[in-house]
Amino acid sequence: MSENATDPWPSELRVREAGRVLRVTFVDGFAANLAAERLRAASPSADKRRAPAGEGGVRIVGVETVGNYAARITFSDGHNTGIYSWRLLRALTADQEPPPRA
Repeated sequence: MSENATDPWPSELRVREAGRVLRVTFVDGFAANLAAERLRAASPSADKRRAPAGEGGVRIVGVETVGNYAARITFSDGHNTGIYSWRLLRALTADQEPPPRA
């Protein structure tokens, strides 16, 4: 994927609230919070088997970039095979986008 003006490039990925939330800030200034449970459910991995999360639900225990196009998120249930592209992360935040200005 080439980087261009329409690519949803993140400037920061930050785990917050003891792993319950991933805060994604994009280069266009838009920032949104994604719940760990939502990210885990939206895993693009073919292996979506889910172990019991235990009390408090699943949490994010690690985030690492994959090349210049995605992030690998490790969850408290051991799942870490999903590669979350920048486009997927932006799509998952669509419900938090402000409405277009008139």
